[in-house]
Amino acid sequence: MLRDVRFSLGGRNAGIAALLFVAGIAAAFGFSLLGLGAEASFLLFVLGVLIVSIETDSGVWGIILGVLYLLVYDYFFMVPHLALPILNRNDAITLVIFAIVALITGALANRMKQQVEIAEHNALVLRRLNKISAGLIDSTSAEDACACSASALTQILGREVGMYLGRPAEDAAALECFEQGYQTGAGMPEYPGCTVRYLPLSAKSHVYGVVAVDCSEGGLDASSRTFLDSVISQTVVAVERNELEEHARADELKIERERFKTTLLRSVSHDLRTPLAGIQGNAEFLAANADQVSPADRDALLSSMASDARWLAEMIDNLLGMTRVQDEDVPLDFQPEVVDDVIGDAVARVMPYRGEHEIAVEPPQDVETVPMDGKLIRQVLVNLIDNAIKHSAPNSRIRVSAERAGDDMVFRVADDDGGIAPDMLEKIFGRFVSEDAEPGRKGGIGLGLSICKAIVEAHDGSIVARNNREGGATFEFTLPMHRAEEEGAHGGR
Repeated sequence: MLRDVRFSLGGRNAGIAALLFVAGIAAAFGFSLLGLGAEASFLLFVLGVLIVSIETDSGVWGIILGVLYLLVYDYFFMVPHLALPILNRNDAITLVIFAIVALITGALANRMKQQVEIAEHNALVLRRLNKISAGLIDSTSAEDACACSASALTQILGREVGMYLGRPAEDAAALECFEQGYQTGAGMPEYPGCTVRYLPLSAKSHVYGVVAVDCSEGGLDASSRTFLDSVISQTVVAVERNELEEHARADELKIERERFKTTLLRSVSHDLRTPLAGIQGNAEFLAANADQVSPADRDALLSSMASDARWLAEMIDNLLGMTRVQDEDVPLDFQPEVVDDVIGDAVARVMPYRGEHEIAVEPPQDVETVPMDGKLIRQVLVNLIDNAIKHSAPNSRIRVSAERAGDDMVFRVADDDGGIAPDMLEKIFGRFVSEDAEPGRKGGIGLGLSICKAIVEAHDGSIVARNNREGGATFEFTLPMHRAEEEGAHGGR
Protein backbone atom coordinates (compact mmCIF):
# COMPACT_ATOMS: atom_id res chain seq x y z
CA MET A 1 0.00 0.00 0.00
CA LEU A 2 2.82 2.41 0.86
CA ARG A 3 4.42 1.68 -2.52
CA ASP A 4 1.15 2.47 -4.29
CA VAL A 5 0.89 5.76 -2.37
CA ARG A 6 4.43 6.74 -3.37
CA PHE A 7 3.72 5.85 -7.00
CA SER A 8 0.59 7.98 -6.92
CA LEU A 9 2.47 10.96 -5.48
CA GLY A 10 5.28 10.54 -8.04
CA GLY A 11 2.76 10.48 -10.89
CA ARG A 12 1.09 13.63 -9.58
CA ASN A 13 4.43 15.46 -9.31
CA ALA A 14 5.47 14.41 -12.83
CA GLY A 15 2.10 15.51 -14.19
CA ILE A 16 2.42 18.97 -12.62
CA ALA A 17 5.97 19.37 -13.94
CA ALA A 18 4.94 18.24 -17.44
CA LEU A 19 1.98 20.61 -17.49
CA LEU A 20 4.12 23.57 -16.42
CA PHE A 21 6.84 22.59 -18.92
CA VAL A 22 4.38 22.55 -21.85
CA ALA A 23 2.75 25.78 -20.66
CA GLY A 24 6.12 27.51 -20.25
CA ILE A 25 7.48 26.48 -23.67
CA ALA A 26 4.20 27.43 -25.36
CA ALA A 27 4.33 30.83 -23.68
CA ALA A 28 7.99 31.25 -24.74
CA PHE A 29 7.03 30.58 -28.37
CA GLY A 30 4.22 33.10 -28.00
CA PHE A 31 6.58 35.71 -26.56
CA SER A 32 9.00 35.06 -29.47
CA LEU A 33 6.25 35.58 -32.03
CA LEU A 34 5.31 38.81 -30.30
CA GLY A 35 8.87 40.01 -30.56
CA LEU A 36 9.56 39.94 -26.81
CA GLY A 37 13.07 39.35 -25.65
CA ALA A 38 14.58 36.41 -23.76
CA GLU A 39 14.07 38.22 -20.44
CA ALA A 40 10.29 37.69 -20.59
CA SER A 41 10.70 33.98 -21.21
CA PHE A 42 13.31 33.76 -18.44
CA LEU A 43 10.92 35.34 -15.91
CA LEU A 44 8.20 32.96 -17.08
CA PHE A 45 10.52 30.01 -16.50
CA VAL A 46 11.36 31.26 -13.01
CA LEU A 47 7.61 31.43 -12.29
CA GLY A 48 7.20 27.84 -13.48
CA VAL A 49 10.06 26.71 -11.23
CA LEU A 50 8.42 28.48 -8.28
CA ILE A 51 5.04 26.88 -8.95
CA VAL A 52 6.37 23.35 -9.38
CA SER A 53 8.46 23.69 -6.23
CA ILE A 54 5.38 24.74 -4.25
CA GLU A 55 2.95 22.18 -5.67
CA THR A 56 5.24 19.14 -5.47
CA ASP A 57 6.70 17.50 -2.39
CA SER A 58 10.36 18.13 -3.34
CA GLY A 59 12.60 20.91 -4.76
CA VAL A 60 14.15 18.36 -7.14
CA TRP A 61 11.20 18.80 -9.50
CA GLY A 62 11.99 22.51 -9.70
CA ILE A 63 15.59 21.73 -10.70
CA ILE A 64 14.45 19.20 -13.32
CA LEU A 65 11.95 21.65 -14.78
CA GLY A 66 14.57 24.42 -14.85
CA VAL A 67 17.04 22.19 -16.73
CA LEU A 68 14.34 21.25 -19.26
CA TYR A 69 13.36 24.89 -19.70
CA LEU A 70 16.98 25.83 -20.32
CA LEU A 71 17.66 23.00 -22.78
CA VAL A 72 14.56 23.67 -24.87
CA TYR A 73 15.08 27.42 -24.81
CA ASP A 74 18.72 27.06 -25.87
CA TYR A 75 17.80 24.61 -28.64
CA PHE A 76 14.97 26.64 -30.19
CA PHE A 77 15.50 30.29 -29.24
CA MET A 78 19.21 30.93 -28.77
CA VAL A 79 21.68 31.52 -31.64
CA PRO A 80 22.76 29.29 -33.22
CA HIS A 81 19.26 27.72 -33.42
CA LEU A 82 18.71 23.96 -33.13
CA ALA A 83 21.89 23.63 -31.14
CA LEU A 84 22.69 23.23 -27.42
CA PRO A 85 25.26 25.76 -26.30
CA ILE A 86 24.53 24.64 -22.73
CA LEU A 87 28.15 24.61 -21.72
CA ASN A 88 28.70 28.34 -22.14
CA ARG A 89 29.15 30.52 -19.08
CA ASN A 90 25.80 32.38 -19.26
CA ASP A 91 23.76 29.19 -19.45
CA ALA A 92 25.66 27.66 -16.55
CA ILE A 93 24.91 30.70 -14.39
CA THR A 94 21.23 30.55 -15.44
CA LEU A 95 21.07 26.87 -14.53
CA VAL A 96 22.60 27.58 -11.10
CA ILE A 97 20.04 30.34 -10.54
CA PHE A 98 17.22 27.95 -11.48
CA ALA A 99 18.61 25.35 -9.06
CA ILE A 100 18.92 27.86 -6.22
CA VAL A 101 15.40 29.21 -6.84
CA ALA A 102 14.01 25.68 -6.96
CA LEU A 103 15.75 24.58 -3.76
CA ILE A 104 14.85 27.69 -1.77
CA THR A 105 11.26 27.67 -3.02
CA GLY A 106 10.89 23.95 -2.36
CA ALA A 107 12.25 24.31 1.16
CA LEU A 108 9.92 27.22 1.91
CA ALA A 109 6.95 25.40 0.34
CA ASN A 110 7.66 22.24 2.34
CA ARG A 111 8.00 24.24 5.54
CA MET A 112 4.73 25.99 4.79
CA LYS A 113 3.03 22.67 4.10
CA GLN A 114 4.35 21.26 7.34
CA GLN A 115 3.04 24.27 9.24
CA VAL A 116 -0.34 23.91 7.57
CA GLU A 117 -0.43 20.18 8.34
CA ILE A 118 0.57 20.84 11.95
CA ALA A 119 -2.12 23.52 12.26
CA GLU A 120 -4.75 21.23 10.73
CA HIS A 121 -3.64 18.38 12.99
CA ASN A 122 -3.76 20.59 16.08
CA ALA A 123 -7.20 21.85 15.10
CA LEU A 124 -8.40 18.27 14.64
CA VAL A 125 -6.94 17.23 17.99
CA LEU A 126 -8.55 20.25 19.65
CA ARG A 127 -11.96 19.41 18.16
CA ARG A 128 -11.65 15.83 19.33
CA LEU A 129 -10.57 16.89 22.81
CA ASN A 130 -13.45 19.35 23.01
CA LYS A 131 -15.89 16.63 21.99
CA ILE A 132 -14.48 14.25 24.59
CA SER A 133 -14.52 17.04 27.20
CA ALA A 134 -18.21 17.65 26.50
CA GLY A 135 -18.92 13.96 27.03
CA LEU A 136 -16.92 13.92 30.26
CA ILE A 137 -18.77 16.99 31.55
CA ASP A 138 -22.09 15.20 30.97
CA SER A 139 -20.89 12.02 32.69
CA THR A 140 -22.69 11.19 35.93
CA SER A 141 -20.22 8.74 37.45
CA ALA A 142 -16.56 7.74 37.32
CA GLU A 143 -17.50 4.59 35.38
CA ASP A 144 -19.48 6.65 32.87
CA ALA A 145 -16.50 9.00 32.36
CA CYS A 146 -14.14 6.07 31.68
CA ALA A 147 -16.59 4.46 29.26
CA CYS A 148 -16.98 7.77 27.38
CA SER A 149 -13.21 8.25 26.99
CA ALA A 150 -12.55 4.61 26.06
CA SER A 151 -15.20 4.69 23.34
CA ALA A 152 -13.84 7.92 21.86
CA LEU A 153 -10.22 6.68 21.93
CA THR A 154 -11.19 3.40 20.29
CA GLN A 155 -12.81 5.29 17.43
CA ILE A 156 -10.08 7.92 17.00
CA LEU A 157 -6.99 5.72 17.39
CA GLY A 158 -8.47 2.86 15.37
CA ARG A 159 -7.61 0.28 18.02
CA GLU A 160 -9.30 -1.17 21.07
CA VAL A 161 -8.88 0.98 24.18
CA GLY A 162 -10.32 0.18 27.60
CA MET A 163 -10.35 2.14 30.86
CA TYR A 164 -10.86 0.20 34.07
CA LEU A 165 -11.27 1.58 37.57
CA GLY A 166 -9.91 -0.18 40.62
CA ARG A 167 -7.43 -2.96 41.12
CA PRO A 168 -7.15 -5.41 38.19
CA ALA A 169 -8.03 -8.95 39.16
CA GLU A 170 -5.98 -11.25 36.89
CA ASP A 171 -3.55 -9.72 34.39
CA ALA A 172 -0.04 -9.45 35.92
CA ALA A 173 1.03 -6.56 33.66
CA ALA A 174 -2.12 -4.57 34.46
CA LEU A 175 -1.68 -5.28 38.17
CA GLU A 176 1.93 -4.03 38.09
CA CYS A 177 0.82 -0.90 36.23
CA PHE A 178 -1.83 -0.23 38.88
CA GLU A 179 0.44 -0.88 41.86
CA GLN A 180 3.60 0.82 40.57
CA GLY A 181 2.03 3.64 38.56
CA TYR A 182 4.05 3.23 35.34
CA GLN A 183 3.58 1.70 31.87
CA THR A 184 3.75 -2.05 31.41
CA GLY A 185 2.82 -4.66 28.83
CA ALA A 186 3.48 -4.53 25.08
CA GLY A 187 6.94 -3.35 24.09
CA MET A 188 8.43 -4.07 27.51
CA PRO A 189 11.16 -6.75 27.77
CA GLU A 190 9.55 -8.04 30.98
CA TYR A 191 6.41 -9.05 29.04
CA PRO A 192 7.45 -10.72 25.76
CA GLY A 193 4.50 -11.61 23.56
CA CYS A 194 2.14 -9.20 25.33
CA THR A 195 -0.02 -7.28 22.82
CA VAL A 196 -1.60 -4.80 25.24
CA ARG A 197 0.08 -1.68 26.60
CA TYR A 198 -1.10 -0.65 30.08
CA LEU A 199 -0.93 2.94 31.29
CA PRO A 200 -1.87 4.17 34.76
CA LEU A 201 -5.07 6.20 35.13
CA SER A 202 -3.57 8.42 37.79
CA ALA A 203 -3.24 11.92 39.17
CA LYS A 204 -0.23 12.89 41.28
CA SER A 205 0.44 9.86 43.48
CA HIS A 206 -3.05 8.30 43.36
CA VAL A 207 -3.84 5.60 40.79
CA TYR A 208 -7.53 5.18 40.02
CA GLY A 209 -7.21 2.36 37.49
CA VAL A 210 -5.48 1.32 34.27
CA VAL A 211 -5.82 2.12 30.57
CA ALA A 212 -5.42 -0.86 28.21
CA VAL A 213 -4.37 -0.11 24.60
CA ASP A 214 -4.32 -2.85 21.97
CA CYS A 215 -0.89 -2.88 20.28
CA SER A 216 -1.26 -6.12 18.34
CA GLU A 217 -0.87 -4.23 15.04
CA GLY A 218 1.89 -1.89 16.20
CA GLY A 219 2.68 0.65 18.87
CA LEU A 220 1.53 4.23 19.19
CA ASP A 221 3.33 7.04 17.39
CA ALA A 222 4.31 10.22 19.20
CA SER A 223 1.21 12.14 18.10
CA SER A 224 -1.19 9.38 19.19
CA ARG A 225 0.61 9.01 22.50
CA THR A 226 0.36 12.76 23.18
CA PHE A 227 -3.35 12.68 22.38
CA LEU A 228 -3.83 9.62 24.60
CA ASP A 229 -2.06 11.34 27.51
CA SER A 230 -4.30 14.40 27.10
CA VAL A 231 -7.47 12.28 27.18
CA ILE A 232 -6.21 10.36 30.22
CA SER A 233 -5.59 13.65 32.05
CA GLN A 234 -9.10 14.88 31.24
CA THR A 235 -10.60 11.57 32.28
CA VAL A 236 -8.82 11.67 35.64
CA VAL A 237 -10.24 15.16 36.25
CA ALA A 238 -13.74 13.86 35.41
CA VAL A 239 -13.26 10.83 37.68
CA GLU A 240 -12.18 13.04 40.56
CA ARG A 241 -15.09 15.43 39.95
CA ASN A 242 -17.62 12.58 39.92
CA GLU A 243 -16.14 11.08 43.07
CA LEU A 244 -16.38 14.45 44.82
CA GLU A 245 -20.00 14.76 43.70
CA GLU A 246 -20.74 11.24 44.93
CA HIS A 247 -19.18 12.06 48.30
CA ALA A 248 -21.22 15.26 48.43
CA ARG A 249 -24.41 13.34 47.64
CA ALA A 250 -23.53 10.77 50.29
CA ASP A 251 -22.96 13.55 52.82
CA GLU A 252 -26.27 15.16 51.89
CA LEU A 253 -28.02 11.80 52.24
CA LYS A 254 -26.38 11.27 55.60
CA ILE A 255 -27.50 14.70 56.77
CA GLU A 256 -31.01 13.99 55.49
CA ARG A 257 -31.10 10.69 57.34
CA GLU A 258 -29.96 12.35 60.55
CA ARG A 259 -32.61 15.03 60.10
CA PHE A 260 -35.21 12.33 59.47
CA LYS A 261 -34.16 10.44 62.58
CA THR A 262 -34.41 13.59 64.68
CA THR A 263 -37.87 14.40 63.31
CA LEU A 264 -38.94 10.79 63.69
CA LEU A 265 -37.83 10.58 67.30
CA ARG A 266 -39.59 13.83 68.10
CA SER A 267 -42.81 12.67 66.45
CA VAL A 268 -42.65 9.15 67.88
CA SER A 269 -41.95 10.33 71.41
CA HIS A 270 -45.03 12.55 71.22
CA ASP A 271 -47.36 10.03 69.57
CA LEU A 272 -46.29 7.02 71.63
CA ARG A 273 -46.89 8.89 74.86
CA THR A 274 -50.67 9.09 74.23
CA PRO A 275 -51.46 5.35 73.89
CA LEU A 276 -48.96 4.48 76.61
CA ALA A 277 -50.60 6.94 78.98
CA GLY A 278 -54.00 5.46 78.15
CA ILE A 279 -52.85 1.87 78.71
CA GLN A 280 -51.05 2.82 81.91
CA GLY A 281 -54.01 4.84 83.25
CA ASN A 282 -56.58 2.14 82.48
CA ALA A 283 -54.39 -0.62 83.87
CA GLU A 284 -53.74 1.29 87.13
CA PHE A 285 -57.44 2.12 87.45
CA LEU A 286 -58.43 -1.53 87.00
CA ALA A 287 -55.76 -2.69 89.44
CA ALA A 288 -56.91 -0.24 92.10
CA ASN A 289 -60.67 -0.61 91.59
CA ALA A 290 -61.09 -4.16 90.31
CA ASP A 291 -63.88 -4.95 92.80
CA GLN A 292 -65.80 -1.76 92.10
CA VAL A 293 -65.75 -1.76 88.28
CA SER A 294 -68.81 -3.19 86.58
CA PRO A 295 -68.33 -5.86 83.90
CA ALA A 296 -69.46 -3.44 81.18
CA ASP A 297 -66.97 -0.75 82.28
CA ARG A 298 -64.22 -3.36 82.61
CA ASP A 299 -64.86 -4.56 79.08
CA ALA A 300 -64.77 -0.97 77.78
CA LEU A 301 -61.48 -0.28 79.55
CA LEU A 302 -59.94 -3.51 78.25
CA SER A 303 -61.16 -2.73 74.72
CA SER A 304 -59.57 0.72 74.96
CA MET A 305 -56.31 -0.82 76.17
CA ALA A 306 -56.37 -3.33 73.30
CA SER A 307 -56.99 -0.53 70.78
CA ASP A 308 -54.10 1.48 72.19
CA ALA A 309 -51.85 -1.60 72.13
CA ARG A 310 -52.78 -2.28 68.50
CA TRP A 311 -52.01 1.34 67.63
CA LEU A 312 -48.59 0.98 69.23
CA ALA A 313 -47.98 -2.28 67.36
CA GLU A 314 -48.88 -0.64 64.04
CA MET A 315 -46.50 2.25 64.64
CA ILE A 316 -43.71 -0.11 65.66
CA ASP A 317 -44.26 -2.26 62.54
CA ASN A 318 -44.12 0.84 60.34
CA LEU A 319 -41.00 2.11 62.04
CA LEU A 320 -39.27 -1.25 61.65
CA GLY A 321 -40.38 -1.43 58.00
CA MET A 322 -38.99 2.03 57.25
CA THR A 323 -35.71 1.17 58.98
CA ARG A 324 -35.37 -2.05 57.02
CA VAL A 325 -36.10 -0.48 53.64
CA GLN A 326 -33.69 2.39 54.24
CA ASP A 327 -30.88 0.14 55.47
CA GLU A 328 -28.89 -0.64 52.30
CA ASP A 329 -26.93 -3.37 54.10
CA VAL A 330 -30.07 -5.47 54.65
CA PRO A 331 -31.22 -7.05 51.34
CA LEU A 332 -34.88 -7.78 50.73
CA ASP A 333 -35.85 -11.45 50.84
CA PHE A 334 -37.39 -12.01 47.42
CA GLN A 335 -39.45 -15.20 47.17
CA PRO A 336 -42.22 -16.23 44.75
CA GLU A 337 -45.44 -15.50 46.68
CA VAL A 338 -48.99 -16.46 45.69
CA VAL A 339 -50.97 -13.25 45.28
CA ASP A 340 -54.17 -14.75 46.75
CA ASP A 341 -52.33 -15.77 49.92
CA VAL A 342 -50.68 -12.36 50.36
CA ILE A 343 -54.00 -10.52 50.04
CA GLY A 344 -55.77 -13.05 52.29
CA ASP A 345 -53.18 -12.70 55.04
CA ALA A 346 -53.34 -8.90 54.93
CA VAL A 347 -57.14 -8.84 55.07
CA ALA A 348 -57.16 -11.38 57.93
CA ARG A 349 -54.91 -9.06 59.98
CA VAL A 350 -57.32 -6.12 59.74
CA MET A 351 -60.63 -8.02 59.96
CA PRO A 352 -60.85 -7.86 63.79
CA TYR A 353 -60.58 -4.06 63.64
CA ARG A 354 -62.69 -3.24 60.60
CA GLY A 355 -65.70 -2.23 62.67
CA GLU A 356 -68.76 -1.93 60.42
CA HIS A 357 -66.72 -1.64 57.23
CA GLU A 358 -67.36 -4.22 54.54
CA ILE A 359 -64.14 -5.61 53.03
CA ALA A 360 -64.47 -7.35 49.66
CA VAL A 361 -61.60 -9.32 48.10
CA GLU A 362 -61.21 -9.77 44.33
CA PRO A 363 -58.15 -11.96 43.64
CA PRO A 364 -56.71 -12.58 40.15
CA GLN A 365 -58.63 -14.96 37.92
CA ASP A 366 -55.67 -17.37 37.81
CA VAL A 367 -53.20 -18.43 40.46
CA GLU A 368 -50.36 -15.93 40.10
CA THR A 369 -47.00 -15.77 41.84
CA VAL A 370 -44.87 -12.64 42.16
CA PRO A 371 -41.27 -12.39 43.44
CA MET A 372 -41.45 -10.19 46.54
CA ASP A 373 -40.52 -9.78 50.16
CA GLY A 374 -43.84 -11.16 51.39
CA LYS A 375 -43.71 -9.66 54.85
CA LEU A 376 -43.17 -6.14 53.54
CA ILE A 377 -45.84 -6.35 50.81
CA ARG A 378 -48.34 -7.66 53.39
CA GLN A 379 -47.48 -4.61 55.46
CA VAL A 380 -48.16 -2.37 52.44
CA LEU A 381 -51.62 -3.91 52.00
CA VAL A 382 -52.35 -3.69 55.74
CA ASN A 383 -51.36 -0.02 55.78
CA LEU A 384 -53.52 0.76 52.74
CA ILE A 385 -56.56 -1.11 54.11
CA ASP A 386 -56.11 0.45 57.54
CA ASN A 387 -55.81 3.87 55.88
CA ALA A 388 -59.11 3.26 54.06
CA ILE A 389 -60.77 2.23 57.34
CA LYS A 390 -59.51 5.32 59.15
CA HIS A 391 -60.56 7.82 56.47
CA SER A 392 -63.97 6.49 55.42
CA ALA A 393 -67.36 6.27 57.05
CA PRO A 394 -67.98 3.22 59.32
CA ASN A 395 -70.46 1.61 56.92
CA SER A 396 -68.41 2.13 53.74
CA ARG A 397 -67.20 -0.66 51.48
CA ILE A 398 -63.50 -1.39 50.93
CA ARG A 399 -62.44 -3.44 47.91
CA VAL A 400 -59.06 -5.19 47.78
CA SER A 401 -58.19 -6.53 44.31
CA ALA A 402 -55.31 -7.66 42.13
CA GLU A 403 -54.97 -8.37 38.42
CA ARG A 404 -52.21 -9.03 35.97
CA ALA A 405 -51.35 -6.30 33.46
CA GLY A 406 -48.69 -7.53 31.03
CA ASP A 407 -45.51 -8.20 32.99
CA ASP A 408 -46.83 -6.47 36.13
CA MET A 409 -49.19 -7.40 38.94
CA VAL A 410 -51.49 -4.52 39.90
CA PHE A 411 -52.82 -4.34 43.48
CA ARG A 412 -55.67 -1.97 44.40
CA VAL A 413 -57.29 -0.88 47.65
CA ALA A 414 -60.39 1.25 47.03
CA ASP A 415 -63.16 2.69 49.19
CA ASP A 416 -66.44 4.37 48.24
CA ASP A 417 -66.53 7.23 50.71
CA GLY A 418 -64.78 10.53 51.25
CA GLY A 419 -61.80 10.57 48.93
CA ILE A 420 -58.61 12.58 49.15
CA ALA A 421 -58.43 16.35 49.30
CA PRO A 422 -57.03 17.71 46.00
CA ASP A 423 -54.20 19.52 47.76
CA MET A 424 -53.15 16.23 49.41
CA LEU A 425 -52.87 14.09 46.27
CA GLU A 426 -49.41 15.37 45.38
CA LYS A 427 -47.92 15.00 48.86
CA ILE A 428 -49.86 12.13 50.40
CA PHE A 429 -46.89 9.74 50.14
CA GLY A 430 -44.54 12.16 51.89
CA ARG A 431 -43.14 11.55 55.35
CA PHE A 432 -45.12 12.81 58.33
CA VAL A 433 -48.09 13.69 56.11
CA SER A 434 -51.45 12.62 57.50
CA GLU A 435 -55.07 13.46 56.81
CA ASP A 436 -57.57 13.78 59.62
CA ALA A 437 -59.03 10.40 60.51
CA GLU A 438 -62.73 9.67 60.91
CA PRO A 439 -64.18 10.49 64.34
CA GLY A 440 -63.39 7.76 66.82
CA ARG A 441 -60.26 6.64 64.97
CA LYS A 442 -56.75 7.40 66.15
CA GLY A 443 -54.45 9.24 63.75
CA GLY A 444 -50.86 8.27 63.04
CA ILE A 445 -47.49 9.92 62.72
CA GLY A 446 -47.81 10.13 58.93
CA LEU A 447 -45.40 7.33 58.01
CA GLY A 448 -47.76 4.62 56.77
CA LEU A 449 -48.12 5.74 53.16
CA SER A 450 -44.51 6.89 52.86
CA ILE A 451 -43.44 3.43 54.02
CA CYS A 452 -45.73 1.89 51.39
CA LYS A 453 -44.05 3.98 48.71
CA ALA A 454 -40.53 3.09 49.93
CA ILE A 455 -41.33 -0.65 50.03
CA VAL A 456 -42.95 -0.70 46.57
CA GLU A 457 -40.07 1.24 44.99
CA ALA A 458 -37.58 -1.12 46.64
CA HIS A 459 -39.39 -3.85 44.64
CA ASP A 460 -38.89 -1.82 41.41
CA GLY A 461 -42.59 -0.98 41.41
CA SER A 462 -44.69 2.18 41.60
CA ILE A 463 -47.62 3.42 43.66
CA VAL A 464 -50.25 6.10 42.97
CA ALA A 465 -53.37 7.48 44.62
CA ARG A 466 -56.46 8.94 42.92
CA ASN A 467 -60.03 9.85 43.66
CA ASN A 468 -62.77 7.69 42.18
CA ARG A 469 -65.31 9.27 39.87
CA GLU A 470 -68.17 7.68 41.86
CA GLY A 471 -66.66 8.70 45.21
CA GLY A 472 -63.93 7.47 47.52
CA ALA A 473 -60.29 6.91 46.69
CA THR A 474 -58.11 4.18 45.18
CA PHE A 475 -54.52 3.35 46.06
CA GLU A 476 -52.83 1.30 43.33
CA PHE A 477 -49.36 -0.21 43.24
CA THR A 478 -47.64 -2.45 40.69
CA LEU A 479 -44.94 -5.08 41.14
CA PRO A 480 -42.94 -6.66 38.29
CA MET A 481 -43.80 -10.31 37.71
CA HIS A 482 -40.18 -11.19 37.01
CA ARG A 483 -36.86 -9.98 38.35
CA ALA A 484 -33.44 -9.80 36.65
CA GLU A 485 -31.58 -13.10 36.69
CA GLU A 486 -28.46 -11.62 38.22
CA GLU A 487 -30.38 -10.66 41.36
CA GLY A 488 -31.21 -14.26 41.98
CA ALA A 489 -34.03 -15.61 44.03
CA HIS A 490 -32.75 -14.02 47.24
CA GLY A 491 -31.59 -10.56 48.06
CA GLY A 492 -30.80 -7.62 45.87
CA ARG A 493 -32.58 -4.37 45.41
